[in-house]
Formats: sequence, structure tokens, C-alpha cells
Amino acid sequence: SIPSERKHRRLDESPSLAGPTPLAPMIFSIVFVALCAACGLLLYVQNQGGATALPTTPDFKKFQRIYLLVYLCAVMGDWLQGPYVYALYTMYKFSKQQIGILFIVGFGSSAIFGPFAGTWADKYGRKTSCMVYCLLYIFSCMTKHSPNFYVLLVGRLTGGMATSILFSSFESWLVAEHNKHFFPSEWLNQTFQFATVGNSVVAIAAGQLGSFVRDSMDSLVAPFDAAILFLIICLGIIATSWNENKGGDNSGLPTQRLDGRSRLQVAIDSMKKDKKILILGLIQSTFEGAMYVFVFMWTPKLEPLFMDKTTNKTNLPHGQVFGCFMACCMVGSSCVKYLLAWKTNPYKYMREVYFVGAASLILPAVFALNGWMTLACFFVFEVVCGVYFPSMGMIKSNFVAEEVRATVYNIFRIPLNIIVVTVLSNIGAMSDDTIFGACGFLLLAAGSLQHLFCEMANKDEARDSMGPAAAATEELSHLSEGEREESVAKTG
Repeated sequence: SIPSERKHRRLDESPSLAGPTPLAPMIFSIVFVALCAACGLLLYVQNQGGATALPTTPDFKKFQRIYLLVYLCAVMGDWLQGPYVYALYTMYKFSKQQIGILFIVGFGSSAIFGPFAGTWADKYGRKTSCMVYCLLYIFSCMTKHSPNFYVLLVGRLTGGMATSILFSSFESWLVAEHNKHFFPSEWLNQTFQFATVGNSVVAIAAGQLGSFVRDSMDSLVAPFDAAILFLIICLGIIATSWNENKGGDNSGLPTQRLDGRSRLQVAIDSMKKDKKILILGLIQSTFEGAMYVFVFMWTPKLEPLFMDKTTNKTNLPHGQVFGCFMACCMVGSSCVKYLLAWKTNPYKYMREVYFVGAASLILPAVFALNGWMTLACFFVFEVVCGVYFPSMGMIKSNFVAEEVRATVYNIFRIPLNIIVVTVLSNIGAMSDDTIFGACGFLLLAAGSLQHLFCEMANKDEARDSMGPAAAATEELSHLSEGEREESVAKTG
């Protein structure tokens, strides 16, 4: 007969469901294949006609292929480095404090340099800015060959600068060039979706390629050298196939007159004038701040839940878990077209998406979930990330003025970097559950801000539909009598 204590064993103690089991790698492989199959099926259905089909032209397909090739080479150069930075610093015998300084300098330089990089890109050209990204990151990778702390510090500085360009200038170039050719906005949405799916595929491939070159060359520096090759390819394609565009070159998008002001000042003024842009920046900062903290924290959260008590070592297959995360991200981005069919505009469904993401991080922080249930929550969060990136790209392309697009995008990243640096600086003083709870709170804040943004956007949409006279009356109704007289006098 079965002993009574085994009959009443809790779910999270079951060897078939809890973390400590030698079957974990096989289960993760099955989950990964199933997620990739689901993503492939979604994309296949979307491209086989019907309500979700999107016919395009050969010219657009060529434009899209060139952009995606450049963008995916750029992010490959970034992904190849990630898993080996900490290990390389450890090999060079740096203390945890020194390693912490190196990481903080990277995020700090991105926050400080970002607005100026955006202003420079808007003024002198996004193509040139993207080429500078390649050069800065190539230099950063080259510094990894030196065990000197200060050489590596300079490398982190240039790497942070490059990161601020990667997440602003490439997207700014795409939006401006897309509208310069008068392609429909729905086609831009498709490009954002493909970029997100491609980014996840590249991340998985980078993990395999990085591991291969590290083992083949028996060197932790080898993945950085591989990154240099992809950055050189990216640089060459940009130089030979991209057109230059600057802020103000395109008339197909919302604009702001410079009137002798610097682009940084115009960007700040645009956020003061249109509170929706400011709210959009806060939404991006809160969501991506939580996302970057999650990147650092999922490993220490999951490892104890997959501990083998006999050997006191974790059974967590890190590479396979990461692959499943990226597959979930692909599934999320593949669902965007169906969400658009439901709500027609991404800002109308993102509130619910943020709240789902908040629940996925708060539940593991509040309740003592087992390894597989915690992983399920993290999978849901990665699906949310997959929905977020193409959707946020569409929203920003519709509401941010073209002349200062890269500048505004980089201003959005300042509070993001502050959030990440603050958490990393105090990571030893907080428990894992506290950090995940804080991330969930950030996502709740993003959902609340999205609700406010949606109300403001709907109000503007209703005002636009009233016609000029009714819109003017609506605007004057909120002013005092003296302000009304002054406004009427100015407009004659």
C-alpha cells in the first residue's frame, strides 16, 4: 500500500510536476517545439488569404526585406554579447562591485547620451546614426579583448551609446522612409510584427551560435568577435542600400515646427503641449523597465524551484528556458493582427495586455507557486512582450512628430534606464519576490496610464469627427470668459 504521507503529497512536491526532475530538459524541448509550431501556424494562416491577409506590392516587399535584414543583423550583434558579458568579467577576476559598476555605466551612458543621440539623428540623418551604432558597438566588442578595467569601462560607455541608437534611430528611419514612399500604415504594422518575430528567432540563433564559437575557439571573447562580423555586414548594407532621412523630411506624419528652437527643446515642448506623448513615454518606461529587470531576475527566481535535493544543484536548463521565452514572444507578436481585427487600433487593446502582464508577475511574487506554475506565468509575460513591441511601434508612429522622432524616443528611455539602474543598485537589499512584485506594480501603472491615454485619444478622435466649427466650440467651452475673448481675438 501507498504510505499516507505520499498519498497526500502536495502538487508542488510531485516529482512529475515540480522542478527537480531529470525529465525537465525533455519537457522544455517539447514545449519549445509546440510554441514554435503554434507561431508558425498563426503566421501561415495570416498569409493564406481571408480576413487577416494583407496584399502588398513588390516595391514594398523589397523595402521591407532590406530593412529587416539590416535590423536583424544589428540585433544579432547585440544578442551575441549578452550571455557572455558577466562571464567574461568574472574570468578577468573582477569583483562583483567592479562588475556592477561596469553594468551601471552601460545603462547610465545610454540614459545620458540618448537624448543627444536622438537630436543628432533627427538633425543629421537616421542612416548616419545607424552606421554610428555599428561603429560604436564594434569598438565596444574590441575592448573585450583587454583585461584592463578602464578599457572595458570605455567599452561599456560606447556600448550604452550604441544601445540608445539601436532602440530609436532604426525605428525612426523605418517610419520616415515608409511614409516617404506613401505605403499604407497597415504595411508598417506588418513590418513591426515581422521585426519582433525575427528578433526572437535571432535571439535563439544567437544563443546557439554564441555557444558554438565559444566552444570551438575555447574563448569567451569569441562571441564578441562573431558579433563584430554581423555588425560589419549591417554597416555595409546600410551604407549601400539605405537612403538618408532626417526629421522634417516627411510630410505624411504629425509634425512640429522648429521655429529656431533646438530639436531637444521642440521634443520637450511637444510633450508639454500634447500630454498623450508624455503618457506614452511613461508607459514605455514602466513596461520596459519591468521587462529589463525581469531579464536579470528570472534565473535566480527559477533556479531554487528546480533544485535537485540529492545533489543540491539546479536542474533548470537555462538555454532551453530562454528558447521557450523567445518562442512565447513570437506567439505574442503573431497574435497582433487578430487583436487589431478586434479593436482596430493598438492603443485600444494594450490596457488589457498590460494588466495580464501585471498578473503574470504578481502571482509568483505573492503565492508560493511551484516551478512549472511559475514558468507558466513567465511564459504569459513573454507573450505580452511579443504583443507589446509591434503594438507600441504602431502607436508611437502615429502620435510622435516626425521632426523629433528619434529625440523623443530616446527621451522615453531616460526613466527606463533610471528604473533599471535603481533596481540593480539595490538588488542585494531586496528579495526576489519583492522585485517581481515591484515589476508587477510597474505594469499596473502602465495599464492605468494606457487607460488615461485611451480616454484622451478617444476624446481627440471624437472632436476631430465633429468638424472645425464644433471642435472650436468644444475647445472654447473649457476656457474662462477672458481666455475665450483672447482666443477669438487671435483667430480674428
